[in-house]
Amino acid sequence: MSLIETIQSKEVDIYISLFFTLLGLFLGAILDRILKGKSPQSANQPGSSVNLTFNTVVNPPGAGTPDKNQDMTPIICMMLVLAGVIYLFFRAEILNVLSWITLFTLSLWAGGTLHSLYRGFFAGRTWVVALFFSLAFCVVATFITDEAFTPTQAPQNFAYSQQIINEQGLTGIKKYFVLEDIHWFLLHLAGVLLFIYASLRMMLFSTYFIVAGAHPNTNGSDEPWLSRKTRKYANLRRNMLFMPVLLGLAYLLTSGLAFDWFIHTMPNQVNALMNTVLYGR
Repeated sequence: MSLIETIQSKEVDIYISLFFTLLGLFLGAILDRILKGKSPQSANQPGSSVNLTFNTVVNPPGAGTPDKNQDMTPIICMMLVLAGVIYLFFRAEILNVLSWITLFTLSLWAGGTLHSLYRGFFAGRTWVVALFFSLAFCVVATFITDEAFTPTQAPQNFAYSQQIINEQGLTGIKKYFVLEDIHWFLLHLAGVLLFIYASLRMMLFSTYFIVAGAHPNTNGSDEPWLSRKTRKYANLRRNMLFMPVLLGLAYLLTSGLAFDWFIHTMPNQVNALMNTVLYGR
């Protein structure tokens, strides 16, 4: 399929994504105007811009004890099974809604930030870097969403999996898929969950600045509740280091390339390495 045909086949999704992006930018600018009023503070005054490197991760006492981790294992397994079943039944809806909400949230923050930069509420290159970082995330997220719909390496009938399970239930899986396909799906699901986690982190990242940007001089108990709860996701440097790794893993798992390498390529590479070690080049 050519690039033009691919774009035409996803024309409706592109229009919807563009609508949510433009709506977010527009509403973000309006919200920023309403919350900050007409008179911007001087960009050189303390507190006129929000610190982008907050780091307040608090680990509750005893959160990582072995006994509790062992007790949680069956629950985690059950939750993964449930997540897999829900994903099979509503795969298209989950991916579309996740994509639209992510685009809208980041666009809402981007619109407010651009408006604040224009009016002098915010100053400094960090805000511009954050905007480009969010734009790059949206582009990569759109690409991964497309891979989740049509993976590069996938079982033959995966494209019809949602139709099959909705018409025949879980019993229909054994008619169209083999055990190796189930193993493929587990890695694919892991990639989708990683992608959802990354998207949620970015939504919380933007949510923090939407809230905190309107209250740059508040701190401690005067800080808005939502700002306090999302502050730990506002570390731009950590996100810029962590997100590419997370998105890279999500892409490899979701696209099926990781499974293909693990099942087909890696054994040959290991055999070649062992032959080289034992018998030389």
